[in-house]
Amino acid sequence: MNKIIVTIGRQFGSGGHNVGKALAHSLQIPYYDRNLIEMASQKSGIEVGLLSYYDERTSPSSLMKAKGGEAAAKEVSVGESLFQVQSQLILDIARAGSCVIVGRCADYILRDFPELFSVFITAPVPERLARVMDRNHMPEEDAAAALKKVDRQRAVYYNFYTGKQWGAPESYHLTVDSSILGIEGTARLLEDKIKVLS
Repeated sequence: MNKIIVTIGRQFGSGGHNVGKALAHSLQIPYYDRNLIEMASQKSGIEVGLLSYYDERTSPSSLMKAKGGEAAAKEVSVGESLFQVQSQLILDIARAGSCVIVGRCADYILRDFPELFSVFITAPVPERLARVMDRNHMPEEDAAAALKKVDRQRAVYYNFYTGKQWGAPESYHLTVDSSILGIEGTARLLEDKIKVLS
């Protein structure tokens, strides 16, 4: 198989993490998601817990900086530092070989790589609610609030750093509803598409 770089954007609770993991396992290529936080911590010296808090979030100082706030312009926030370090890690990983990378604006960071195949994983709200309730042992009300909160954070983060629209079909090569084929079936579908491309 030729070199392939798969990036996966995902709605919260859509199973994007598991789809990416299953795809990487099937293709026998490295998989990157939350381990990017640990790698960024080692590279930056910033504690993992702090970076985890800012993962895929746009910090207030970044937004102030974008609006021209002087105090924020002088300060590089933890969130901004994380984005810069993760961006460099993502570039290094993609240059090294085939990989699957979940979230963190990877599709935008790697937009100039001809091997890039960017995917967005979605699913209906009831399916996502059930997954979050089961995975996080949450009552339905809390899971519904989490869906809205995390999706909003991811959208603001993605839109801020990329200038594109998070979740919009034109922002990705392919958008897939994981509820139709399930996690393994969705991974197989993506593998089939990749084999056609490569």
